Formats: sequence, C-alpha cells, structure tokens
Amino acid sequence: MQVVGNDLEGNQRYANALLGKLKYVTGTADLRIQQPFDQPYLRLRVERTKAEQLGFTAHDIAQNLLVSLSGSFQTSPTFWVDPKNRVSYQIATQTPQYRTDTLQSVENIPITGTDPTAPPSLMASLVSTQRGAGMAVVSHYNVAPVIDIFGAATGRDLGSVAGDIYKIIDDTRQQLPRGSRVVVRGQVQTMQASYVGLLSGLVFSIVLVYLLIVVNFQSWLDPFIMISALPAALAGIAWFLFITPHDSQRSRTHGGHHVHGRGYLKQHLGRQLCYGKNAGRK
Repeated sequence: MQVVGNDLEGNQRYANALLGKLKYVTGTADLRIQQPFDQPYLRLRVERTKAEQLGFTAHDIAQNLLVSLSGSFQTSPTFWVDPKNRVSYQIATQTPQYRTDTLQSVENIPITGTDPTAPPSLMASLVSTQRGAGMAVVSHYNVAPVIDIFGAATGRDLGSVAGDIYKIIDDTRQQLPRGSRVVVRGQVQTMQASYVGLLSGLVFSIVLVYLLIVVNFQSWLDPFIMISALPAALAGIAWFLFITPHDSQRSRTHGGHHVHGRGYLKQHLGRQLCYGKNAGRK
C-alpha cells in the first residue's frame, strides 16, 4: 500500500493510523512502514552575513565539511599510477573518523576559502548547530512522494486479506490529506490484473466463436439455437461416456465370475459350458 501525495507530514499521520488498523486483519504478517521518520540529523545553518564579512561563501563551508567527513575524492578525484606494477590507486584526503566522533570536533573543522585574503576560521564561528530527526529514505513513484506500507499474507488466501484491507481503506479514505491518495500494489494488483485479462480473453473468445458460426450459418439466430442445444448434447456425451459403460458391465455379470462365449454359451470358472434360457435348453 502506498500513500501518495506531497503532504508528507499528513501522509505520515494517515499511514500510522492505517497501519494500526491493518494489524487487526486476520492473515496479515510483517506489517511495517518502509520509510523511517526518526533518523537523527545534525543541521548546520550557515550564518551568511558573518561568512561574507570574513570572505567565505556557503559553498566554501560545505566543501570543507564534505572533504573532512567524506574525503576529497567526492569533489576532486585523484589517481596515482605505480610505475612498477602499472596499477592506479585512488588518493583522497580525509579527516580520520576518530577525530570527528563528537559534535565539538565537528565544530572545530578548519575552514579555508577560495579568497586568498580570507583568514582561516573554524566551523563553529560560521554555522549554528541544531539536532533534529527526519526521513531516512525518501521514496518517489512517478515523481510523487510516497510512503510504503509493506506486509505479507499468511494462513489465509490473498483475496480475502485484500478484501478486508480494501474495506479499511474505503472507511479511512476521508482522513487522507487533501491531494493524497492510497494505492494498493504488489501481488494483489497482479492477481486482479490477471483475472481481468483472463475474463476479457474469455469474452473475446466467445464473441469470436459466435461470429465464426454466424459466417458459417449465414444467420444471426442459428448460433443461439445451436447454443441452446449444447446442454442436451453435453448431457448425451456424459451419458455415453459415464453411464453406458456401467450399464454394459452390469448386464454382463452372471453369478459370481464368468465370461461370455459365442452365442448363448457362458464359460464358468469350472470350465463348464451352459446355455441361456433363450436358447431353449437348460
């Protein structure tokens, strides 16, 4: 199930409420919201006025932070070729992770800019730090932001589980934020599309066979007469295939064990021949 819409906060509230109701549906398992909303963040807000007075830009501050935390290979890839084995190696400059393991150490990252007249400075004097939380994963479907609710069916058929889920979605659809919608995807959508395709193909086949019969009989009504006689024909075929063999087997039985010979002679297990009554003999 996907909650699609631009109002992420409203969609999050609706997804949490929907998830709480879906947990009571019999046959559901492993229900969860795929995108966590409590990923811890460290927000650094650049003091642009102070930075411009010192000769720095927001790009300079972000570049120094990126090089210290992720390495210079992200911004300026550098390679060195060993003259002995002709193997190229990546060269990157990065602050050791054990020296950026606290907030104070991050604030003490030195800042240098493209302006040669700008004096070196520290991160703490140019940015303000705030702690927060947000989405760990941002997902989109056809450009629109989505919140995914994943789950599986167990101990019950998928159609019954999907029917109960659709009822809950219809009952809670009014709680959706304006401009948002709920879409059910996955195996449920695949199953419904398969059945629709199967029924469409069956209807198309019936129409095609009807048109072929119309062409052969040169009439629009004769095919209906033929179709009306079809149940009787099927009944006759069933009688011939299933009922007639049983009647024939029952008529052959004579006593416990015997097989038919020529005419009215019957051969018993004791290898004695007997005549039927219609032959005039006992």
